[in-house]
Amino acid sequence: METEIMSFSVNNELDVHSTSFDAFISYMDTSTDFWVIKDAESRFVYGNDVMLHYSGLPKGFDIKGKLDSECPAPWSEHEEIIQANDKNVMARKQTIPVLNTFTFGGKEKRIQPFLLEITPLIKEGRSIGIVGRGKKLEIYSMYHFENGFHPETLSFGPPDKLFTDQEFNVIFFTLQSMSAKEIAKKLNLSHRTIENKLAIIYQKIDVNSLVQLKEYCRAHGYYNYAPTLYINPNSYIPLVS
Repeated sequence: METEIMSFSVNNELDVHSTSFDAFISYMDTSTDFWVIKDAESRFVYGNDVMLHYSGLPKGFDIKGKLDSECPAPWSEHEEIIQANDKNVMARKQTIPVLNTFTFGGKEKRIQPFLLEITPLIKEGRSIGIVGRGKKLEIYSMYHFENGFHPETLSFGPPDKLFTDQEFNVIFFTLQSMSAKEIAKKLNLSHRTIENKLAIIYQKIDVNSLVQLKEYCRAHGYYNYAPTLYINPNSYIPLVS
């Protein structure tokens, strides 16, 4: 797959010949979707700018020729699952959808899920690699639904340094309309501890009610943040066994 002069099919449906291969790559270069190509050994051949942006790789890192385990990114830990799915796609010569969640943005730990379609590249009836195309899955809360807002990403951890991680955990669950007792059970803390933390939170931002707390959180974008305890360690989930 090193040469640009080639002819192959995508999932036995799309024929790509030498005269159109450059246009195929050019389309992926300018696409707002996630695109990646790997060879029969699951080594990267191509990744467009969208893929590189959300992958969490260091700026300027050359992904070509690398295996997943050779990439300094969180998802490299799931190489066995990723490569097993690549092999399954090539063996079946069928598209397999994957839920792929990327954590990026350095210390901010922002998250963006994609629904990928991993499709075999077929040449002369033989699978020679895979191509993956992904579309963003929007992260949506009831607040966003009610107000017509569409956040692209969800960040993990407190939005600012005003609150500790534990205080932000309390804020997060309070915004979900959970009672102090429910939050205490969720965080494995006492009911009194949660009430004390709520009092400290109210004092820090000079509010006196839940309504005022929610107004403060809307104004400061807290609805786009979640506790770090919700970071899913399994970021690559094939949706077909």
